[in-house]
Amino acid sequence: MRSKDYSKIDLVFRAGLKLIVKEGIAGLTMSKLAKQAGIATGTLYIYFKSKEELLNKLYDKLQAESKQRFMKGYDPDEPFRTGLKRVWLNYLKHRIERYEESVFLEQYYRSPFITAEQKQIAESMKQPVKELIQRGKDEKLVKKDFDNEMLFLALLGFIRELADEHVTNVYILNEENTEKAFRLAWDTIKI
Repeated sequence: MRSKDYSKIDLVFRAGLKLIVKEGIAGLTMSKLAKQAGIATGTLYIYFKSKEELLNKLYDKLQAESKQRFMKGYDPDEPFRTGLKRVWLNYLKHRIERYEESVFLEQYYRSPFITAEQKQIAESMKQPVKELIQRGKDEKLVKKDFDNEMLFLALLGFIRELADEHVTNVYILNEENTEKAFRLAWDTIKI
């Protein structure tokens, strides 16, 4: 039995992300993944017993890493709009700079591979932003006639589309456009 070279796990994960962006989770096969990673298919099975195990481990890793980035630098003592902008920009930056990871996380969340526990963790990751939105409502700055989930989705959906268009060079986000985009997002939820 061969021993595992754990540096290959990151190599496999990076190759998997590239393939998933290109072909989707459904198009990912262990043989394609091995070829993309430059290793033998049999070697891949030393590290992961199945595609499902590989996807589960990749999701767990990326989800844990993402959680820290979304609320980075947020200070609950700063003015509401300032804090919202910081979190909004964190989400946008994450989607652009870690595009392959973001695409995977999104596809996996909607796939049959996700476990109930993973789905619950993913939902709990929204909680700090929903609490921030509630703070805006409490301070009478954010629309009260929409629930926090809907407001969160309005912000997130806009971020996703902006980032996707930027990454694919359809709409370039420079500093001015990013500022305008946040103003539009703010106008969407403010009273």
